[in-house]
Amino acid sequence: MKRLSLRMRLTLVTVVIIIILAFILTGSSIYNASSIFKAAQSSDNSSTIYNVNSANESGYAGEYTDQDTITIAQASEEFNDQSIMLMCVVIVMGGFFTYFALGYALRPVHELSEKINSISEHDLYVRIDNFQAGDEINRLADSFKMLLSRLEKAFHMQKSFASAAAHELKTPLAAIKTSLDVLGLEENPSSEEYAWTVQVAEKQTERMIKLVNDLFTMSMQHDYSFEDNVDLNLMLQDILWDLQPQIEEKQLTTSITDKFQRLLPANAAMLYRALANLVENAVKYNVKGGSVEICLAAEERHVSVRIADSGIGISQQQRERIFEPFYRVDTSRSRKTGGAGLGLAIAKDTIERHGGQIGIESNGNQGTVFVVRLPI
Repeated sequence: MKRLSLRMRLTLVTVVIIIILAFILTGSSIYNASSIFKAAQSSDNSSTIYNVNSANESGYAGEYTDQDTITIAQASEEFNDQSIMLMCVVIVMGGFFTYFALGYALRPVHELSEKINSISEHDLYVRIDNFQAGDEINRLADSFKMLLSRLEKAFHMQKSFASAAAHELKTPLAAIKTSLDVLGLEENPSSEEYAWTVQVAEKQTERMIKLVNDLFTMSMQHDYSFEDNVDLNLMLQDILWDLQPQIEEKQLTTSITDKFQRLLPANAAMLYRALANLVENAVKYNVKGGSVEICLAAEERHVSVRIADSGIGISQQQRERIFEPFYRVDTSRSRKTGGAGLGLAIAKDTIERHGGQIGIESNGNQGTVFVVRLPI
């Protein structure tokens, strides 16, 4: 059996309510009338006869207009029959009226449903405009319009993400194929040419492995727990230790100011990855002989981590997109450092899943400050 429509279900509910109320009112009327008839009969010994003419004068109209008198029992029975008949009429008429009234009231829902059904995954740009129901249904249409906007944005981001990922994977594969083609043109390749081809293949393979690992990290962001107790000071020291070769190569000075002495509930591996991406960016895009300053401080209900560098800086326009996957401030410079533009996207998603926030401060070419706030 198919599920009943909303209109029919509301009608049935209303009819049930009408039936209950009609039974209560009719039963009450019959009971009161019966009490009155009994009282009249007991107050007059000859009251077994009821005068029709006097009843008509007082407003009573029955089936016995052609008779002079009827018994009180007959009058009581007639009153009961008419009350029951009236109750049935009220129930039937109330049901029909409710059904048609609901049809009119729910017409905007039907129109909204038809418009929604006309929208497919290929035309999410279509909007439900000029819908003026003037009530909750209109607000529902507005909410659905907002949902379509978010879905369109999500689909657009997904397509851009897939396109950028394919491009990032295509580039190293093209480099490997080109080096192999060059090697194949030589009839008797030298050992240096073999070594050069192997070097290119290793470099591009490492680049693809890093990209695949980043993509895997982003896809697994939903499935981890927050059962570790993290010492942020020790974690940041470990990150600087792991980046020591790059720090020494650029002759950078680093410092950690720790004003937070508590353990933080988190997922240690994912939080390490997020903070490491931020510190690594501060090292990668810094100037030679520059500095990286990290400051931990307790706020009201959060701990803030400020990572400041003296690097190339980020403009205001670029700051609005810096956390998008595969976005790079300087494409050529990012490729030289081996970046694919996923580090900040991973960091933002991880920090937000920890209940925190990440922001950026920059003053043109005077460096960049990433500010992370995590709940204590």
